[in-house]
Amino acid sequence: MNAPSEHERFLEALQPGRCPLCFLIRQYGFDHLKSLLDESVTDPHTRDRLYASGGFCRRHAWQGVQQHQAMGMAAIYSGLLEREFQSFKSAARFWRSTHPQPCPICQSEASCEKVYTQQFALSWSCSEELRRVFREKGILCLPHLKSILEQKVPRTSREELKIAALLALEKLRKDLNEFLSKQDYHRILEKIGGEGDAWVSAVRMFCGERE
Repeated sequence: MNAPSEHERFLEALQPGRCPLCFLIRQYGFDHLKSLLDESVTDPHTRDRLYASGGFCRRHAWQGVQQHQAMGMAAIYSGLLEREFQSFKSAARFWRSTHPQPCPICQSEASCEKVYTQQFALSWSCSEELRRVFREKGILCLPHLKSILEQKVPRTSREELKIAALLALEKLRKDLNEFLSKQDYHRILEKIGGEGDAWVSAVRMFCGERE
């Protein structure tokens, strides 16, 4: 898709202190998992992929539980359990190290991340509205910021994004320093304000959104 039709997606995801790419990728994975469990658990290709990966990764397996997808999860894991049961019964050395395929939802999220990174870079170059709103309240986690800056975009657009990112990082840096300063016994009685969550925001900046 071209950038003008995509920039609105990023505008809607822009919230103070939240990386829009992390948010959109996480939402995509959540929706994909729900769709798979609702509609595809009886599909032979889907089940083969899940057997090859040993089911979902820990994160997506528990996400399926949290979605209350009892029927879909039961159908998948009953097949996996039967396979493991038969392995235990056989004379084969089932305890040998194996190399299962990656979780299919993780693979899907990785593909989505690549697409969204390219789309954001293109949207940033084409949309003045996106640049304006981002300067007001946007922030990107460092992994996604670096990935976007590596995309092929005009030099002026890349510099604009670096400037906007530096402004957001400077605000976070000041908030975090203020929070640390108030831990000193000379200021211990001072009320902690918005800077109280700065340490969480710093973790988010380096690691992306929490799972």
